[in-house]
Amino acid sequence: MAKRPQRYDANLPRNLAFRKRFHIYSWRNPITGQEFSLGKISRREAVAQAIEVNSYLDQSYIPSSLLERIKETPLFTLSKWLDRYFVILERRDLKPNTIKVRKNQIATIKDEFGTLALDSITTRQIAGFLEGYIASGKKSMAVGLRGVLSDIFREAMVEGYIEKNPVDPTRAPAPEVKRERLMLDKFWGIRQAAEQSSPWIINAMDLALSTGQRREDIARFRFSDIRESRLFVDQEKTGAKLAIPLDLKLKAAGMRLGDIVEHCRKYNPSDYLIYSDVRRGGRRPGPLTADGLTQAFSDVRETSGIQFSENPPSFHEMRSLAGRLYEIEYGAEFAQKLLGHKNMSMTQKYLDARGAEYVLI
Repeated sequence: MAKRPQRYDANLPRNLAFRKRFHIYSWRNPITGQEFSLGKISRREAVAQAIEVNSYLDQSYIPSSLLERIKETPLFTLSKWLDRYFVILERRDLKPNTIKVRKNQIATIKDEFGTLALDSITTRQIAGFLEGYIASGKKSMAVGLRGVLSDIFREAMVEGYIEKNPVDPTRAPAPEVKRERLMLDKFWGIRQAAEQSSPWIINAMDLALSTGQRREDIARFRFSDIRESRLFVDQEKTGAKLAIPLDLKLKAAGMRLGDIVEHCRKYNPSDYLIYSDVRRGGRRPGPLTADGLTQAFSDVRETSGIQFSENPPSFHEMRSLAGRLYEIEYGAEFAQKLLGHKNMSMTQKYLDARGAEYVLI
């Protein structure tokens, strides 16, 4: 017959029991279930000890019930503020690509700090977060995240949720520019490799070098944008409006914009200068996207056999090459106007060859 379970005396304090077989008092830890023998002591002393330890446990007890956990949750977290912050962003009339980048940055910030109370986030926490990216060699990402964090807390200050911006005291790391500049001789090498691919790749490269425009704008070039012997461009990123003459010549490359436009008309039934008739992966014939231009350029760059650094030039580097070549032929002011920059300081960044050019003595 199974042994009857030993019962606790209802007249004794919680967790205290008298073991008749051994004539001793025993106290059971309600958290771990472990029993402690008090030995053969008087009932009064056993009761006093049990009351004392029970009282200690009551004072040190950390509640874990769902209700208590809810009570401990911050009332206004960063996650809640980010919902409001995104509404503020939408009112700024940002470009779609900028919104896309901001969403990714906000998601990263939300994963790190979302559950914390907005007013409890410290400079030390933010500095540690940014240091993780800097230590991993991702300075540019750290710079971008710091800028977004600063704006998030600045807007929170404006609406009275916090008194100070915890991002302000943190260091702003200087991003290291790693992408290799594209030189004219390597441009020709890549262009030659592109002759084995679709004709539109060559057209895209020639338009990029002759106009100095961004890939997003090149993908949107239309024949209907040409009037009065000029190509009219509304830059998507900055809103700058340009009217580039078709007789614009880049002597160093032997290019004339009008000739490139006429070449784009060949076998092209669309209004877009850059058109592909290839059906691949479910894609229908039509204009190219900016990412499509970048990927195609990367593919022909790899097949060219030209040796580059660990960070080879992308499609966008043709914009810098165009600026440098036009500066030599027409001056820095002309290059600034063609690139669509409001100030010369930005143009100078594009005109910087980053040590890729030799100085003739």
